[in-house]
Amino acid sequence: MDYENYLNLDKILNAQTPKTTEPLEVMFIVAHQSSELWFKVLIQELKLLIEIPKWTAKDITIQLQRIVKVFEHLNSLWDIIATMTPEEYDRFRDKLGSASGMQSKQYIQVEMLLFKLMQRWDFKYKHQLSDIETIFKKWQFSHMKTVERIIGNDKGTGGTSGVPYLKQAVDRSLREDFNWKGW
Repeated sequence: MDYENYLNLDKILNAQTPKTTEPLEVMFIVAHQSSELWFKVLIQELKLLIEIPKWTAKDITIQLQRIVKVFEHLNSLWDIIATMTPEEYDRFRDKLGSASGMQSKQYIQVEMLLFKLMQRWDFKYKHQLSDIETIFKKWQFSHMKTVERIIGNDKGTGGTSGVPYLKQAVDRSLREDFNWKGW
């Protein structure tokens, strides 16, 4: 087996089907597809951490650090999308229809698994859990600021209020989102 076949590159590289001739639409699609692939990794890593009953402190720390690193990578994708101007985005935005990141089933699953993680681990891991919450909130903030920069006060494609909707998510902590009393 070679590199291309092992990675199914033919399928991956042909999974972008832009609806316009705007070159940045491909970048937009790839960034979001990449996010979904990394959400897949996060789901796997969070499930491992939650479901395996006996971990050593070292194993837990390594796993929590890995989750933080994946979120850091996800954050870097917003830096790429933020290079797009409002005018460039407007060239294909209407072709998105009602498609919206808020429809991401994997993102919702990541949020739910983060909640379970907060319930699963005790006070001893408060520092690492705080790191995860911080980087997750940074991801949400970067998303909000990128959207604010590109669409301003326009409504979101998913029918939300746009930036105000995203700001509400940023302003809530995971503890508030899930009413977790462990802090």
